[in-house]
Amino acid sequence: MTSKPLLAVLTSVLLLPASCACGYSANRMQGVRMGSEGGAASPLWAENLLWIGALALILVWARQVSKIYRTEPAVKETGE
Repeated sequence: MTSKPLLAVLTSVLLLPASCACGYSANRMQGVRMGSEGGAASPLWAENLLWIGALALILVWARQVSKIYRTEPAVKETGE
């Protein structure tokens, strides 16, 4: 296995589950706030931070994967 696919897999294994966990936690907090879940309500700012964290992790993942697979532009040959 070359280093690019391995790095992409490691990046995906670390960042995507973390993003899903943030989104799931924020969703549960929203459910408590809306009354569809049981439990004590948490502050709205904590829920907002979790949503922003989930989005930020997805964006970081996308940026890292694009960096991993970025290729250098091909050099055009001059027809001499």
